[in-house]
Amino acid sequence: MARIEGESAQAKGADGARRAKRWLESTTRVSAQWVNPDPPAVKKLRFTWPHGGQNFSFDLGGFLKHGDYDGEMFFAESKNYATPSDLPDHYSKFLAQCYVAYLDKPSFCDHFMWVAWSPHSINQWPNLMSEGYVRKHVLKHRDKVFGVESEEEARPLIDDDAVSAVAKRLWLIILSEKQETLVISKEHRGVIDKYETGKDD
Repeated sequence: MARIEGESAQAKGADGARRAKRWLESTTRVSAQWVNPDPPAVKKLRFTWPHGGQNFSFDLGGFLKHGDYDGEMFFAESKNYATPSDLPDHYSKFLAQCYVAYLDKPSFCDHFMWVAWSPHSINQWPNLMSEGYVRKHVLKHRDKVFGVESEEEARPLIDDDAVSAVAKRLWLIILSEKQETLVISKEHRGVIDKYETGKDD
C-alpha cells in the first residue's frame, strides 16, 4: 500500500511539473527546458545539501525570455495540492534549498519560483518572500545546511548576502485549474515568438 501511495504521489508531482511548465510557457516569457524526471533534466536540477550527503532537485528550470529578464535562469518547485496540507513544511524546505543552490551556483540562480495550486500560511503571506522569513527557514534546516544541531551555533554561520539574494529572487505563483485554461494558444504564441525573433533582424 505504501508503495502504491508513493507511486501515486510521484505521478501527481510529475503531472504538476508538466502543468507548471505549460502555464509558465503560455506567458510567452519562459522557456522551461528542464523538467524532472526527464533524464536530461535531472543533472541540471540536482544539488547536494552541504551536510549529510543527500541530494535534492527542483522540479523544473530554464530561461526567461524578452524584456528585463531576457536570458536569465530560473529554478522552480511545483506543488500540485488542492489544499494547504503540509505546504508550509515544503515551502520551508524550498527556501533552504534555494539558499544552498545560490551559494553553490549563484550565476545560475537568477530566479526561484514556487508554483502551487493552493496558497498556504495565509497569516504570514506578506512575509513569505522576506529576508527574515528566508533566514528563519534556512536556520530551521541547519542540520543539512550547516551541520550543526543548535540554532545558536548556526546563526553566525548564515550568509546574510545570500539570504538577501534569495529573498529578492523569489516568486510565488498560485494557479487553479480554471486559470490554466485562460492561456494563449500555441498558434498565437508562435506569432509572438516569430515577432520577437524578427526584431533581431
